[in-house]
Amino acid sequence: ILIFKLVYTGNKDETEKEKLGFFGVIFVVILLALLPTGTIAFFLFVLVGSTNAINILFSLDINTNQVIFLAIALLVYLFSIDNIIEIVVKYIVGQRIFYFLIMMLIRILASYAIGLFIGLNQNNSLTIAVGVSLIIFLFEVAYFLKIKQK
Repeated sequence: ILIFKLVYTGNKDETEKEKLGFFGVIFVVILLALLPTGTIAFFLFVLVGSTNAINILFSLDINTNQVIFLAIALLVYLFSIDNIIEIVVKYIVGQRIFYFLIMMLIRILASYAIGLFIGLNQNNSLTIAVGVSLIIFLFEVAYFLKIKQK
């Protein structure tokens, strides 16, 4: 609704020749809304997939609802508190391999706490936390090395 209001009021300011009709405004709003929705869905599917892969790999017998709740909670954590922690750690340590190791350990602790909060037992929570944090660690290191090569 906010994007619609923004596009609609911006469309009013255009000249008569450049104004979009109502359906043109709706089309632009849908396109603008798909970008953040698609990005969030991509990260959620990655988290659900990695959590489910760890669940299957180690035969943890975690039900699907817990996997989905865990992935959503991890997504919220990764896009809120984790960013603040990253800035602080990067400021203290710099961006070296030690930074990535510290961030992995912090993510393990946070994921473990989230798993316990959701209702997983300690072993399952620790296994999921280490597995998901290791996958995120590998993605981050690969991206860092790719950028460093350029």
